[in-house]
Amino acid sequence: MLTRAGAGGLTPYDWLARAIPPDVRRVLDVGCGSGVMARVLAETVPGRRTEVVGVDLSQAELARAARHEASAGRLVRADVLRLPCAQDSFDAVVSSMALMVAERYDPVLAECARVLRPGGVLALTVSTTVPLHSGDVGLLTRAMARLRSVPQFPGGAELTGLRESLEDNGFRLLEDARERFAFVVRERADADLLMRSLYLPGTADRRRTAAAAYLAQRAAEANGSLEVPIPIRRVVAARR
Repeated sequence: MLTRAGAGGLTPYDWLARAIPPDVRRVLDVGCGSGVMARVLAETVPGRRTEVVGVDLSQAELARAARHEASAGRLVRADVLRLPCAQDSFDAVVSSMALMVAERYDPVLAECARVLRPGGVLALTVSTTVPLHSGDVGLLTRAMARLRSVPQFPGGAELTGLRESLEDNGFRLLEDARERFAFVVRERADADLLMRSLYLPGTADRRRTAAAAYLAQRAAEANGSLEVPIPIRRVVAARR
């Protein structure tokens, strides 16, 4: 879904990749999922020779990543709380929309600091609640009413203690920015994809179906195109 979300011509993956210096040679992707970041990093700077090591606990996601010929580097199945990596072994660490699904993100940041060389860059994206346009709140409220739920990340919708945790784990904050991305619903299949992508443990399929039907109907009423907002926060820090 995020590969189709956009803001200013960028996807959330592009936005995250831009925080990584072009001369970086070795990158660890924490919670790599299906390996999108490795492909985006390879494309961001043409000719860049970057090795990306992707770590994830899900064997299914790693299998999806391995099927992409454009994937760079190695894929490792491991717990992000016990990274099988040497100290100071990476120039940069990235994490796309993964930190908020950890029950405790402080030890994850500690592990990122351990494997990152001094002066290396940590760049991550997480969920946030702003910014939104004036009509976004009503749309989201009505969609969530049909779901009878809201995304329930273990770390919360806003990682309110993230800055302090970065400082405590040896990082110097470089940037804390928020951007409104939009996923465009044109037909029912788009709405279904969006609903499947939401982190909604325990939500019945019929609730997702009802919310998808509502968004598809709104798209039809809006001449076949409906923007669903996806606010995302990007945090960039350097290891001291």
